[in-house]
Amino acid sequence: MNSVWQVSGMQFSLKLNSKEISIRSGIILLLSYILAAATAFVVYYAGGTSKVYTNLMYIPITIAASTNGKRHGIVHAIASGLMLGPYMPLDVENGVMQAPVNWIIRVVMYVIIAYVIGFFADHYRQELLNVRKRDHEIFEAHMATIYSLVKLAESRDYNTGEHVLRVAELCRLLAGKLRNREKYKNYINDSYIEYIFKAAPLHDIGKVGIPDSILLKPGRLTPEEFEIMKTHTVIGEETLLEVKQRYSGYKFLEMAVHIARHHHERWDGTGYPDGLSGEDIPLSARIMAVADTYDALRSKRVYKEALTHEESLEVIRQEAGTHFDPEIVEVLLETEDAINALYIEADPGESKPRPVLVDL
Repeated sequence: MNSVWQVSGMQFSLKLNSKEISIRSGIILLLSYILAAATAFVVYYAGGTSKVYTNLMYIPITIAASTNGKRHGIVHAIASGLMLGPYMPLDVENGVMQAPVNWIIRVVMYVIIAYVIGFFADHYRQELLNVRKRDHEIFEAHMATIYSLVKLAESRDYNTGEHVLRVAELCRLLAGKLRNREKYKNYINDSYIEYIFKAAPLHDIGKVGIPDSILLKPGRLTPEEFEIMKTHTVIGEETLLEVKQRYSGYKFLEMAVHIARHHHERWDGTGYPDGLSGEDIPLSARIMAVADTYDALRSKRVYKEALTHEESLEVIRQEAGTHFDPEIVEVLLETEDAINALYIEADPGESKPRPVLVDL
């Protein structure tokens, strides 16, 4: 059984066989007091403080100081010392009580131990928090750069970089609705919805590696050019894998990798890059396929007018079971009022004209 302890502020996570159990430090402190009381009973029934069992009290004191810091550790040490203090016999059988100097020295030793352990626990906890804060700031800066590249890529290939923001909102809406279905209620949770909202804008990050001569070509691509265009899924995956390896603690990046590679797969297996079909396609990518297509249909291009909400739904409805997961299409139709309201507010059809682009 593999176990890993992780500390976050005043909460501790124990990972056992890939299952994470979070324990608040306050609960650990309470348990340490219970353990201290149990230790006092052991000392008494073992014959008194003349026995070696008084040393067992270092265990709950160490637990309290290491998990809750020196302040709580010192309070715990004093309380533990008093449990073995003036009312605890030196020899229970003969009714001999301790001399005051004995239990006072013991309390002092407990306090010193608690202070030292708590001091280093506080120090290293703060260092850990500082490191995590710096890592988070670096990660946020890195992701800001990536999102900027995404919007740059979208501004080259679409009328507006706002496409990625609308698609993210669409994915969140669809995932939230799917969550209500029996099939997904134990799979889609709050974290999943948060992750897909964060990951969705990265779906076309790989287009930064596609030459302008192809990405901006007016008219239809040749078969050779289309093969190059299709590589944006693999480029996107490789880019995000590098980010994920450096920032492994950000779980949404795993979903972003799946979306980047697989959002052009088709339900019937005729998509790219891997020709996956049905539920072999990651759920997040299947959601993205519907959201991405709906936004493309609703958005105005200089070579086409934006379709209405009803027309866009009809196009997607006709491709349910071939291009799209039929169940996600059902959810799209069930959520159509909320989606339409989002687009009325965003008004993607009012974009200013740009050079004629290829919409893939």
